[in-house]
Amino acid sequence: MNNMQPLLRMENIEKSFFGVPVLKKVSFELQAGEVHALLGENGAGKSTLIKILNGDYHKDGGTIYLEGQPAHIASPHEAEQLGIRMIYQELHYAPDLSVMENMLLGHLPQRSGALGKYFVDWRKTAEIAREYLGKLQVNIDPRTSMRALSVVEREIVEIVKALSTQARILVMDEPTAALTPHEVDHLFEIVHTLREQGVAIIYISHRLDEVFRIAQRATVLRDGANVGTRRVSEVTQRELVEMMVGRDIGESWSSQQAATNRGDTKSVLEVINLTKKGAFDDISLQVRSGEILGIFGLLGAGHVPLTRAVFGAETFDGGQVRVNGQAITVKNPRDARKNGIGFVPIDRKVQGLVLERSVRENITLSNWRVLSRFGFFRQQAEQAHVNQWGDQLGIRMAGGVETKIRFLSGGNQQKAILARWLEANVEVLLLNEPTWGVDVGARFDIYEQLAKLAQKGLAILMVSSDIQEVLSVSHRILTIYKGRLTGEFTQAEATQDKLLHAAAGGETDE
Repeated sequence: MNNMQPLLRMENIEKSFFGVPVLKKVSFELQAGEVHALLGENGAGKSTLIKILNGDYHKDGGTIYLEGQPAHIASPHEAEQLGIRMIYQELHYAPDLSVMENMLLGHLPQRSGALGKYFVDWRKTAEIAREYLGKLQVNIDPRTSMRALSVVEREIVEIVKALSTQARILVMDEPTAALTPHEVDHLFEIVHTLREQGVAIIYISHRLDEVFRIAQRATVLRDGANVGTRRVSEVTQRELVEMMVGRDIGESWSSQQAATNRGDTKSVLEVINLTKKGAFDDISLQVRSGEILGIFGLLGAGHVPLTRAVFGAETFDGGQVRVNGQAITVKNPRDARKNGIGFVPIDRKVQGLVLERSVRENITLSNWRVLSRFGFFRQQAEQAHVNQWGDQLGIRMAGGVETKIRFLSGGNQQKAILARWLEANVEVLLLNEPTWGVDVGARFDIYEQLAKLAQKGLAILMVSSDIQEVLSVSHRILTIYKGRLTGEFTQAEATQDKLLHAAAGGETDE
């Protein structure tokens, strides 16, 4: 591969916003028929680089070459003309139009004859759509409404749409974020077919296990600079993470967890026969002091409303919640908070944060009474507490604790929510998809903090549809399918195959 002229070469690309450099002489190469992963923490420069490639941004310096020839890309339309297409995490499509209309929008074939230009040739439209769907061996009726398709089918239609415009380079930005493991497999089959057809793919993902499945090379950006390109077959996940975060992450904290036996500790949280019609049914579990109990399920399996019900954010129809052996009433989050339960929701911006308030205010939001004395709020004590959590959890705040929390990255926002519940001194922490939309470096930091919190005796219930997350973090794992628990595994027993089998409705082996 190294002896071939690259299909794409971006050389010494520079870009600044308001005088602040965000890309510092970044170079990147892509070969035809290659999947090249572009990695880095949020803010590393990945989005800026691909937006320059797509013509959304104009570079301040450097050169872009396509097949050895300089290319000037001033707009997304020019990028498309050169065979470059973006497939973003948030897909752009017309939901009420058909697959074939979405695929050929702006290029719909016209009928022949004098008045043909005023009419669409729908038969020809369907034939073209079937031809391109067939190239990727995709069995989707081109007349189907986009609204009727699954998420992965919509992504595949976007890929086929790109091919219909003769795309030679695809940029896929977090394409599996909302997909089940089976759908990920389907998508990767499509990517393999694209490679065989010579299409080059820039693959952006926070999920390193996917990078090792699908990519041939990986380039890491950090603080706007290229810190290295590696062949995936010659590097480890740990080495890539260390390149991204710029420090030695030491021994795997998860391996340290595995050696810890939590079997003799007391049960802090008990859920007994909890039921909510249409969401989950007859759920019983317990979480011990110092234990991270993971619940793995595919999207929509019922684990998300389960945690919300335990926290009082949703009602349930029957069952009981106990803390330290005592039955509690949880009609609302205030009840849960009074009984020592904290909650990190999946949608932190809507359900977990007050975006127009400062980092300081968000962290102390649930602990105002403790920070008050004789009716007076102790601002110095608040400041000291917030600084302590900021240092302990590594919350990066460019403008300090008075920065509005909406300006923080997703990972730092998530750390701030963790800090809130630690500040409130809860005994039980419920985590709902804790690293959703969080970059690799922040993800590792969060996992490390969860391990430390468990070692200090916190009882943690974590639900996730990320199988690698559950395997890495949990001491014990439950699986859920269509609202019912289907399996229980110790960390030593759990494997990816076993968890997927149980989470798809299969029975676990006795």
